[in-house]
Amino acid sequence: MKYTFFEEYEDQAFQQTAGNVIAVHFTNELVIKDGNVLFRAVCADEECQTPNGPVTPTFFEAEYLGTHCRKISEQRARDIHPKLFEYLDTLA
Repeated sequence: MKYTFFEEYEDQAFQQTAGNVIAVHFTNELVIKDGNVLFRAVCADEECQTPNGPVTPTFFEAEYLGTHCRKISEQRARDIHPKLFEYLDTLA
């Protein structure tokens, strides 16, 4: 499965990194819930507030990606969030 990686930030000014990465699987199939566009993703559990947090598969709001995240390379994602890749490697 091909993922696009986004670094998550604590603030909308992109000054303070959360130390976690969101791996989004973009498909032609959109999910809309309560008026929000959702994407399939793997990311740190929303209750986890620590860098390199444990991850879970989920649906993620597209708007949040634009306001709190920046697209990054796979290598940077691996450097920031190794636990994400430990999980993704189990899916291969």
